[in-house]
Amino acid sequence: MEYTIQIHGIKSEKNFLRCFLLSSNLLLSFILLASSMVFSTASYGDNDTLKSGTADYTHYPQGGGMRVTATFGPDERLWRIVPEKKFIYVDYSIDLGKTFSAPVRINRQPQRIKVSRQNRPDIVIDHSGRIFVIYTAVIAHTTSQLLSISNDSGRSFSIPILLSKKAPEAISYLGRLALSPSGQVYVFWLDDRDRTDWRKPGFSVYSTMIGSESSSNLVNQRVAKNTLCECCRIAVAFDNDDQPILFTRFIYQDNIRDHGLLQMRPKGEESLPWRVTFDKWKIRGCPEQGPAISISDNKRFHIAWFTQGSIRQGLFYAYSSNQGRHFSNPLSFGTPGNMPGHSDIMADGKRVFLTWTEFDGTKMQLLVMKSIDMGQSWLPAKPIAESAVGSDIPFLLRSAKGVFVSWNSKNEGYRLIPLE
Repeated sequence: MEYTIQIHGIKSEKNFLRCFLLSSNLLLSFILLASSMVFSTASYGDNDTLKSGTADYTHYPQGGGMRVTATFGPDERLWRIVPEKKFIYVDYSIDLGKTFSAPVRINRQPQRIKVSRQNRPDIVIDHSGRIFVIYTAVIAHTTSQLLSISNDSGRSFSIPILLSKKAPEAISYLGRLALSPSGQVYVFWLDDRDRTDWRKPGFSVYSTMIGSESSSNLVNQRVAKNTLCECCRIAVAFDNDDQPILFTRFIYQDNIRDHGLLQMRPKGEESLPWRVTFDKWKIRGCPEQGPAISISDNKRFHIAWFTQGSIRQGLFYAYSSNQGRHFSNPLSFGTPGNMPGHSDIMADGKRVFLTWTEFDGTKMQLLVMKSIDMGQSWLPAKPIAESAVGSDIPFLLRSAKGVFVSWNSKNEGYRLIPLE
């Protein structure tokens, strides 16, 4: 029996109450999906306030925020970008996340910060130690992406600037920072400047490259037009030619929301995406489950994604040995009855790591799975942490000291968990 649920959401401060429909043939699919989909304005609302935990936030003015992003710098310090309701902060740890420095504020004036599991602040540190951060805030009633840079090892940051040349007239959000092996910094984000029919879903993806010169004149390059799912994070990796590869959820004919790859073109030409998952997830709504990609030194592409399609449901892994043109048969992972979701993946030599979360009915569990033969076979999954109340999505990080999972939760605080 088919049913329809009508839900109202606010798309931006300028464009209120966009109504969309979610249709499905299976009630079970909706129940499983409910934990990973957010259909209300809370999805892009203000932060939750964290309680003190193993790496507590008591030194933050408003107790920190849930949607924390972390990365290692060239000096092996662990850097975090931490959102609160009106300000963005950066801090660092020299003891693998056990303690953190005093936070440095990015925006001098209060702003309405917008975060969700998918739409989160991001941070990278280039080879010279320059720190780049992006975040989303409401500017002139419109959700907009901003950039700030530190040239003094995080002691101070530049005044945040808008990334999109069409902001604040057009929405820009769901940004990703990416650092290439050669040290080039890229930013990717979703942008609605090309939309002409608001009844049709789909955003464009734009990018800019940040060089050593001033960041005040950022060139916006359109990567793909009006075909991307507007609520799922973009995944980025780099091929052996130092070019960005984007793995993201597209909107195909009949509202099928499956995944495709994009290879950036060096001369600024618009990229031609190709489809790589064929799950036939037909949905007029927001999955809020971005995919993950990692490319190993031998050029093998490793991908992980979530779907509730008519062909398959759950979390899946696949690899490609010919630059993403053909992939192995999808491998299901996670416990179907425990709502597995929000996976990340990392290739490290012949090893490949997967991490994701599951809910067993009383608590959220963090799980990992490892391959030692480039994804041909996998060791059994094992839980490595849990949270009783409120948790973020996990991310894999790599440094000279090993591979780690970065995970934030409301009661337990921030945890950096070694996998070796």
